[in-house]
Amino acid sequence: MKSPTTRMPRATRAAVNPTIMIATVVSGQSWRKSGEAAAGTASAGLATAVILGDAGRVRTGIGRDPALATRPDARSGWTPLHAACASRWHRLDPGRAGGLLAVARMLLDAGADPNGSTAGQGSQAGGWTPLRCAVAGAANPLITGLLLERGAVPGDHDLYLAGFADDDHECLRLLLDHAGNVAQIARMALAAPVSINDTEGARLLLAAGADPGCYADDGASPCPAVYAAIRSGCSADLAGLLLAHGADPDAPGPDGRTPYTLATIQGRDDLAMLLRRYGAAGDITATDRFLAACQHADQAAVHRQLEHDPGLPGRLTPAQQAAAMTHAAESGNTPAIALMLDLGFPAGARHGDDGGTALHAAAYSGSAPAIRLLLDRGADIEARDSTWDSTPIVWAAIGSGEQPASNPSADWTAAVQALLDAGASARDVTFAPDDPKPPSPEVAALLGRHDGGRH
Repeated sequence: MKSPTTRMPRATRAAVNPTIMIATVVSGQSWRKSGEAAAGTASAGLATAVILGDAGRVRTGIGRDPALATRPDARSGWTPLHAACASRWHRLDPGRAGGLLAVARMLLDAGADPNGSTAGQGSQAGGWTPLRCAVAGAANPLITGLLLERGAVPGDHDLYLAGFADDDHECLRLLLDHAGNVAQIARMALAAPVSINDTEGARLLLAAGADPGCYADDGASPCPAVYAAIRSGCSADLAGLLLAHGADPDAPGPDGRTPYTLATIQGRDDLAMLLRRYGAAGDITATDRFLAACQHADQAAVHRQLEHDPGLPGRLTPAQQAAAMTHAAESGNTPAIALMLDLGFPAGARHGDDGGTALHAAAYSGSAPAIRLLLDRGADIEARDSTWDSTPIVWAAIGSGEQPASNPSADWTAAVQALLDAGASARDVTFAPDDPKPPSPEVAALLGRHDGGRH
């Protein structure tokens, strides 16, 4: 990973925060630095005044040239309204929230289009509406409410991004109140709460009419809701909620496995029993039973199966072995990892959309014991995932901020310390205040002490 501000590993798949793009293509420098410059310089341009929520300076600027209120930036296609909606200053400095709201209202009064879509090139610049800017990343409920009052029309992508936005779901609730027929527009919206095990977010969408049978993971690859939830390590509450709203308990995932099979090989007996109660077929293979015994770290069951079928491990595909190792690492299941390593499963196998290793997964989930075991058994401490080009310590830092619930005994400070003790380089870890994926304060302090305050 070149920088956690622009790339994000794991399941949190909200789009890249648009404020960062604004900083580089609209104001020509990082938005944090441009904000600092604007705060101390009377001659700062309109872009920085908009991002800061400096209503007085914006009023003066558009008073001199009213066309500035709606003029898109030549390079990015972004307008001042997009910049105001995407600004993160209301989070770093809550006192600026009122100013940002005033700026957005001023721009709308001056003719800015609440549904205007940016025409810039690439996913970070093109296709953004003011509403999408307001709900993505550092969501701004005040501006979201204003845009909806002025006629902004929420779509599926907006609902999806709002699903990642805040713990109290304020923006998502606002969008649902104005979204019209959610059953017709919601196709990928459920992927947000499902991917982060957010039962309440899923409940809001389902209550508004979202159909779990019309579910697209990430808006692209069709993936049944229950299967996607189990793959993401969901709670029984979330799986039960989806099933109660009509999700098909037997709909297979892209790999052809049923939710029941997936739950079984993950060692999730609670989910397997739940699926059976909703009518799921219970057929599994000897391989599935073997992988389930591995996840339970049930050496007796594994040995019984091997006595009956000595060639069973050899029939496991590399993908099956990697998936089993990664799942155990995500849940901090060190005994299961140890058993599978003893059976010959590779320590460095890659699995998942990000192409991370089991060490990446253990680092992200805050499992110091799993980290130490994998390193002792030959895992590459500087391995880089195939999507974000990130090392395990970067995943650990981001995991400490996101704090996924997959590992019940997570300790990210201990996980980062274990990696540092083993010689991991922290040169790729950044944690400036404006990073959209910062580490926890404890991990930031540890990394700061480690490198003498470089960050």
